[in-house]
Amino acid sequence: MEFVVIALFAASALTPALTRLLDSVAYRNRASGKAEIIRAQRAAREVPELTASAKRGKRHG
Repeated sequence: MEFVVIALFAASALTPALTRLLDSVAYRNRASGKAEIIRAQRAAREVPELTASAKRGKRHG
């Protein structure tokens, strides 16, 4: 019976820290995902400009 009480006490003591850790990881994952979307959108906007200039026959070099 004492083991169960000790286990419950330890679990209740660690729960807030574990919750904060999981929230932090989730926040970082969301931020990373948003940054990746922004990078992809910028890359998508830049690619047609390069392709369009290459189709006109402009050479650089």
